[in-house]
Amino acid sequence: MLILAQILLQLIGFALLSLSIPRHFSQVFQHTSRPTKRTVLALRCGGYACVILAVIIAVNSWGVSLGLVYSVATATLTATMLAVLLAYISKLLTVIGRGFTPTTK
Repeated sequence: MLILAQILLQLIGFALLSLSIPRHFSQVFQHTSRPTKRTVLALRCGGYACVILAVIIAVNSWGVSLGLVYSVATATLTATMLAVLLAYISKLLTVIGRGFTPTTK
């Protein structure tokens, strides 16, 4: 059960980090406008917070040695899942990034 929570946290974290890149942001939201600096900062902070929280949960649950191994293993799995998601079904990421809708200036 903890591995599923870790995978979910890392998936959300990596999705937020990928949405902080203007290319992926415009690909997911179908806009030509770039995200504002405030939006990029919020996406990056949220993404890093989720990934760090997943590592902390793993280290607290399984100890330092196994926790770091499980973190890297699940990070590989979630990064692969996210790459496939961005390549083929990028519209599903709008659910994760709904709070960061683009604003036009």
